[in-house]
Amino acid sequence: MVGFISKCILFYAFAAVFLSPLSCMGLTKDERHTVNLCRKLSKGVVNVTSTAIAPDFYLDPVPHKGSGSGFILDYHGHVLTNYHVVSDVHSIEVVLSNGCKWPARLVGTDSETDLAMLELRAPQRELESLDPMQLAATKPGIGQKVFALGNPFGTGYTVSQGVISSIGRSISRPDGRVVHDVIQTDISINPGTSGGPLVDSSGRVIGINTLIFGPSRHILGMGFAISSETIEWVASQLISKGYVARAWLGANLQNVTPALARLLDLPVEKGAIVMNVVPGGPAARGGIKGSEKELRLGNRLYPAGGDIIVAIDGEEVTSYATAIRILLTKEPEEEVLVSIYRGERLRRLKIRLGKKP
Repeated sequence: MVGFISKCILFYAFAAVFLSPLSCMGLTKDERHTVNLCRKLSKGVVNVTSTAIAPDFYLDPVPHKGSGSGFILDYHGHVLTNYHVVSDVHSIEVVLSNGCKWPARLVGTDSETDLAMLELRAPQRELESLDPMQLAATKPGIGQKVFALGNPFGTGYTVSQGVISSIGRSISRPDGRVVHDVIQTDISINPGTSGGPLVDSSGRVIGINTLIFGPSRHILGMGFAISSETIEWVASQLISKGYVARAWLGANLQNVTPALARLLDLPVEKGAIVMNVVPGGPAARGGIKGSEKELRLGNRLYPAGGDIIVAIDGEEVTSYATAIRILLTKEPEEEVLVSIYRGERLRRLKIRLGKKP
């Protein structure tokens, strides 16, 4: 009897070590941390499927499914995903990590950043058992290790590891729109994982993976993510308003660089030169002037004669991206003080911002 009990104890000890899903035998300390972290985060990653109805060749209605990933934002059932996953939506279904499927309401979308906010139509007890993911409060660094998480088909959880290649990028989309403060990684994003979170080694969301960049919507060995700073701002607007209201200056800007300053004999070596203003727009009404001519140097054209924006409400403008980031903190119809150089003279103009078309 004693021998039998001893064998049982040995068996259960063996099972506890080798058969437990939490066992990480043979892994390094860093690998064990990664495995446990990804297992924990999997509960906050979801699959999103939308169905749109479109006519086929014979004009018969045929459902076309769009599918991607997303992640849980709070205990109210808000789920963040990509706009292109749910565009032209007829119905939306969200699959949680435990396999439960719930319909979702489209709260709002922002096509400019390719973000969409959903709200689960689930009982309160289900919402209280959700595992929301936390947004990072600090900016990531180049070379930092990151993980792209996804639930591409609603039947499995995927993880891809990489590093941050660049931060604060401004990327032109195929439709011509520019998205600012974008994170670039060396992780290739596929349609199934688009909309999933990009997280750091602490499990905080530093971005949301997206496929909106590049002519083919997929660039081998390169991935892009909308930053957590942008996510937080857009998400709050979508939840409170259902849309994003952006302040609009009504001017196209270009960076001032030391080389451009020497070429055009400018009074400053950094700032944002006004290429042109929209007729009747906020900048034009406030007295800001665009470039009067272009200078050609080799194969490049440079704007000349336009005002140079060096500050907005006392905050220094070192590039057009800086100007855009400052404007993102403003509201439509808000009045701002814009400091400009016109020739050698520094001027300050009051501009009433408009609402971006």
